[in-house]
Amino acid sequence: MTHFEPTKNKVLFGSSDKLADWITEGIDQGKIIDKIRLMLKNYLELDNVSFLFGSGTSVHLGAVAIRNFPKEVEEFILDQGLKGEFYSTIEELQAEVIKGKLDKEVFTDVRGWEFVVDETIYRDNESKEIAIEYEKVLNYLIAKDFVLKEDKSKERTDKINELIISIKEGLFKVCDLENRPVSQTIIDRKKASQFEKDKEQGTLLETRSKYIFHEKFVKALLQRPLNLRRANIFTANYDLAFEYAFDKLGVHYIDGFAGFHKRFFKPETFEYDIFYPGSTTSGKVQRIEKVVRYFKLHGSLSWVNSESRDSNNLYGIEEKPLELIETLNNKGEIIIYPSAVKKSYTLDLPYSELFRQFASTITQSQSVLITIGYSFGDDHFNDIIYQALSNPTFTLIIVDFAGTKNDYIKSMKELNDPRIIILEGVFFGDFLTFSDTLMPNFNNVDNNEKVANTLNELFSSKATQQEPTKEPEK
Repeated sequence: MTHFEPTKNKVLFGSSDKLADWITEGIDQGKIIDKIRLMLKNYLELDNVSFLFGSGTSVHLGAVAIRNFPKEVEEFILDQGLKGEFYSTIEELQAEVIKGKLDKEVFTDVRGWEFVVDETIYRDNESKEIAIEYEKVLNYLIAKDFVLKEDKSKERTDKINELIISIKEGLFKVCDLENRPVSQTIIDRKKASQFEKDKEQGTLLETRSKYIFHEKFVKALLQRPLNLRRANIFTANYDLAFEYAFDKLGVHYIDGFAGFHKRFFKPETFEYDIFYPGSTTSGKVQRIEKVVRYFKLHGSLSWVNSESRDSNNLYGIEEKPLELIETLNNKGEIIIYPSAVKKSYTLDLPYSELFRQFASTITQSQSVLITIGYSFGDDHFNDIIYQALSNPTFTLIIVDFAGTKNDYIKSMKELNDPRIIILEGVFFGDFLTFSDTLMPNFNNVDNNEKVANTLNELFSSKATQQEPTKEPEK
C-alpha cells in the first residue's frame, strides 16, 4: 500500500484544498488516491487531451534543471578558456534582472529561492549554481551576436559566437541521458506501488530500464479508448527520455519530421495519422493503437541546422541520432530554445509552428491540459495557457513538486477557478507518483497480469491435486 504525508501535499480545486477536507472526513489514503485517479480518468476520457512536461520529469534521470545556469555547463565553459566573456555576460544580465541589488549580500527572487553573492555574481544558496536561467543567457547572447553582426562599422574582437557554441555543447553533454547515471534518490524514494514491488524482488531500475516511469506513463495513456483523438505530448525538455521510452514500447510518434535515413522538419506531418489498410472492398480502415502526437517546444538535442536546403528540406532542419551529432565539430548547429529577444517578437521556424500547434490544440473546446514538472517560467507558454482559460470548457491540471510555493502557480490558485486543479507536494506533485500510481487504468485489470494470475492459479491447483497422499505414521 502506498502512503503519503498529508502535511507535505495538497490537492487544490480552485483555492479549496480537497485533500485537507478528505483527511478531516476520515477518508483513508487508499480511497483518496482512488478519488484522484478517477478524477484524472474522467478528464483523460475527453476528446482533446494534452500534457506539458517540464524539467521536473527528467531530473531523476540525471538531467539538470535549468532554472539556474547548470554548474556542469559553467565548468565546461571555463575549460574552453572563455571565463572572462562568460562572467561579464552573467554580470550584465544579473544587474538587469536583479535591478541594482548586487551590493546586497542576499537576494530572494519571486519564486522564493534565496541567492547569495559570490564576488560580483549571485549563486543559488544550496546548489551554488549561477542565479540566472540557462535559456535567458543563451537568448541574450544570440540577440547580442545578431546586433554586433549587423554593425559593419566595427571589426569584431569578441568571443560571443564561441561562447554560444560552448554553452550549447555543455548542455548537450549534461542532457545526453544515455551517458548519465540515474539519480540514486529514485532508488531510495518510497514512491510508487509497482516500483516498490520491483524493489522488493531485487530488481533495480538500471537492470530494467532507465525510462521505466516514462514508459509506465505512456502505456497508461495509450489505454484511452480508440474512438478519441490522439493524445498530445508537449515538452520543454531537450533530452530524449520520451523518445527512448517510445522506442522501448514500439510506439509511433508524430513529431513534425519525415524521412528515414534523412529526417527533415515538415510541419504538415503533424496532421498525419497511421492506420491499418482496409481489409474489405468497402475500404474500411482501423487506427493503429500505439500512436501519440509529440511536440518539443524548445527544440531538441537531436535537431540540427541542415547542410543544404531543397524541395524536400524547405526549412533546413534535420533530426539526427545523438551518436552522429556527437561527431559534429560545431555544436552550435544544435537547434535548442526559441531565440526571440522578447516574447512579442516573431519566432522563427520551427518554434513558430510548434507554438501554433500548442495554441490551436489546447484552445479547442472540451480540452484538458495537464502540466507536470513545469514551473510556469516561460512567458510564451503562459500566454497561451491564459488564453485557453478564457474558454469555459478548458481545464488546467498542474502537477508540481513546489506547487503554490511558486508565485506563478500561486497566482493560478488565487484565481479561485474550479477548472484549475493543482496537485502539489512530494507525493502528489511528483512525476514518478503520477506515472506509476495516479495514472488511471482504463482496462481496470491489466490483461497480461490477469492471464498470468489465472495460469498461476491453474498450475497451483493442479500441483495440489497431484501431490501424493502420505500414510499416517503408526
